[in-house]
Amino acid sequence: MSGLLPSPSELRPLHDLAIDLARRAGEVHVRRETGNVASKSTSTDPVSDVDREAESLIVAGLSVARPQDAILGEEDTSIQGTSGFRWVIDPLDGTVNYLYKFPSHAVSIGVQFEETPVIGVVLDTALNELYSSQVGQESTRNAHDIQVTSCSDLSMALLGTGFAYQPTLRHSQALIMTELISQVRDIRRSGSCAVDLCSVASGRIDAFYETGVHWWDVAAGIQIVKGAGGVVTYEPNKKRIVASGPNLWEELNNAINKAETATGSQSASPSARI
Repeated sequence: MSGLLPSPSELRPLHDLAIDLARRAGEVHVRRETGNVASKSTSTDPVSDVDREAESLIVAGLSVARPQDAILGEEDTSIQGTSGFRWVIDPLDGTVNYLYKFPSHAVSIGVQFEETPVIGVVLDTALNELYSSQVGQESTRNAHDIQVTSCSDLSMALLGTGFAYQPTLRHSQALIMTELISQVRDIRRSGSCAVDLCSVASGRIDAFYETGVHWWDVAAGIQIVKGAGGVVTYEPNKKRIVASGPNLWEELNNAINKAETATGSQSASPSARI
């Protein structure tokens, strides 16, 4: 399979497994046994027993079903593999929301082959909505096809974004949003990157842009956006994600690059499509 993506028939069992594991991890969310809540990058960046238990459950399931695959999890899981597949897990994206019972949090499971995302599954456990996609097929929400919007005018676009936990980075992000807010219809911030990407895929927002996000935040959502007809980039050096429908893509990226340059927040550069 070197140099080629796996066939749909090869991916289907992995897709089904990702859905099963997401649902099982979702049951951990529903029990709400948060236990000890500690801090990670900052005092406002929490991790709970729900995060840990959900990740452990997924990793244990993969260790039995896919022992040769690599695994990367937000809560410190890093397992090397030999198959070319890597599972990328965020067991509870939107932990702050979850702890406050704010309805935007999810299990996110992505699968990549070599460097390419090929499967994305996001279970929005606040709304009980299952988003699912594998390369070459259309994305779905609760088994119904979804599609990005046809918006082609940035001034009419509803833009999603997010903010980091580090105060200095949040300030930088706010400056960029100050540049962008007068150019778009409005801005939304859900507090879960995985949910936001699914919102782009399903047409609930027209676009999404955020810096400071990790691979486990976006690995599943990238494939879900692509499978819904959207365009998406992730730049690891900037930890920057941009997603939209194809009609909006060029104008959106130009505006983001100009805003970043104007604020001195990032070294703007053209984004390549994923």
